[in-house]
Amino acid sequence: MTNQSINILPLRCPDCRLGNLKLEKDSLLCLGCSASFPILQGRPVLLRHDNTLFNISEYLKVSSLIPNSNGLEKFIPSISVNLSVHRKMKHLRSLLDDRGQSLVLVVGGGRQRSWLTPLLCTNISHNIIYTDIDTGADVDIFCDGHVLPFADNSVDAVITTAVLEHVLYPEKVAAEISRVAKLGGFLYSEIPFMQQVHEGAYDFTRYSLSGHRRLFGRFMEIDVGMVAGPGTALAWAIENFILSFFDKKIIRHIAKTFTRFGLFWLKYFDYILVYRRGAMDGASCTYLFAKKIDGKIEDSEIISKYVGAKLMTHV
Repeated sequence: MTNQSINILPLRCPDCRLGNLKLEKDSLLCLGCSASFPILQGRPVLLRHDNTLFNISEYLKVSSLIPNSNGLEKFIPSISVNLSVHRKMKHLRSLLDDRGQSLVLVVGGGRQRSWLTPLLCTNISHNIIYTDIDTGADVDIFCDGHVLPFADNSVDAVITTAVLEHVLYPEKVAAEISRVAKLGGFLYSEIPFMQQVHEGAYDFTRYSLSGHRRLFGRFMEIDVGMVAGPGTALAWAIENFILSFFDKKIIRHIAKTFTRFGLFWLKYFDYILVYRRGAMDGASCTYLFAKKIDGKIEDSEIISKYVGAKLMTHV
């Protein structure tokens, strides 16, 4: 990220939550509380100084911020599908293009830049800011989703995919996303439902589609649906059943490789099941594409929009 691009962003101090940030040589200085935040290889580290889980001092010890990659991974078939993201990103692009150049925030950007930016910037070069907590991610800013370092009502769209299962307090991150999104701004979120642990100790929560809707109750849905279905969920379950017999890392890696070659075909059932009501109850992952409103979606409305096959009532 260049100094010029840093200057035009609606950044706010993560410590005091109010002060603007002034660019200095190798840091950003809060004009409100005088807190200082380092810039490492062009990437600001905008974490609260009292963050004990992700401490700024640890980032200063990292010698290289080049994203990690494993060249062998591309030869191993995936057991998951994503039935929605490319289709929904094209829809989002058309909505943003109608507004002109927009600011898009990616929370938990990982390594999405290589395919997401070309997808969203076909006609207009929207400003896309990639953020993550991981030093191995290809991002513009290191920050914690619980305390997003952006001004209120400052971004036109927020994208967060397979992130909220890895945060300590999903409701707090969802509230932060709602805070920084403009009224009428867009949200695209993916959250797993039927998946086993896939990020070790940093893996906390799962949501059904109804839970996904309620988490983002300040957004009115444009579209919801299945990212990956029961085929993917079944492949995940069998793979983790097999891996449960092994503890050593190298043995687990070998077993996982053979398992994926044996199970990858299960995911193709999801293309058949994607619009079946019964399949939604066993979906591996769901998406919510929505628009920020001035108010809150009532719980009764969320219940009424259930789309699975297990219809029931308590009263």
